[in-house]
Amino acid sequence: MKKYKVAVLNTKGGVGKSTVSMQLIAPYLYQKNRSPISYFEFDDENEDATTFDKCSLVWLEKVNVLGVDLREQLRDILLLENSICMDVGANKTTIYILEALFDSGMVHALDLVVIPLMDGEVDAASALDIYHRVKKQNPDLKILFVLNRWNENRELESQFDLFLGDKYGFFDTKGVINYIDEKDRNYVVLADSDAIKYSRGFGETLWELSNEEDNIDNELRRAIKEGASKEEIKKISFKRALKKDCIEYREKFLKQAFKKLDHLLLN
Repeated sequence: MKKYKVAVLNTKGGVGKSTVSMQLIAPYLYQKNRSPISYFEFDDENEDATTFDKCSLVWLEKVNVLGVDLREQLRDILLLENSICMDVGANKTTIYILEALFDSGMVHALDLVVIPLMDGEVDAASALDIYHRVKKQNPDLKILFVLNRWNENRELESQFDLFLGDKYGFFDTKGVINYIDEKDRNYVVLADSDAIKYSRGFGETLWELSNEEDNIDNELRRAIKEGASKEEIKKISFKRALKKDCIEYREKFLKQAFKKLDHLLLN
């Protein structure tokens, strides 16, 4: 069974790299292999992934960026016989990782680079810069852009016009996508949702919560019958509602993104 190596990166901070890594890439790789994947968080400042302390999809390892030979680190990581997700921090961290990937030639060990972005001008410019950098080093590398935190009350083309271009032609806005080779114009959309935030609050991914087989109704009835505290009963009730939201999100967004990933990696 093929073991995929995926890097998630963008020099721009706050675009949701850890969200995309843990909520999309980790579940995708896990369900392809039916076993935990190796998840590496490269960031000396933040420890976003560690908040998923009950996640059963990954073997999580924090990797320091400063004061180490990143080229040697990346060789060891990318030669592991397991599927891998590299969650790369922003700013200088991304630059250091890219330089090490290029210098060591281990960019050729990657199967996919995922570039998350939101609707800001810097997001789009940074995404395009990352794209050209990695394609210069490995022209055959697969690329996936993730349009993150879409507000479903807005038209997608309006919110992400800097990436997709002006749909109506009123303002002659040429989107970033026009500066990307046609074969690489692959993107998926992840909507903004409280289900993402609160699943993380429970220490799990949205995908895990949506697939939990535990009968929350039985747990809720038992808590009420046995006189559990109001806070405990409210928490179980909240989780029941959250699971429904997670299932809806999985069906509407994650499954569509999984199909796109299949198309990229299996063809």
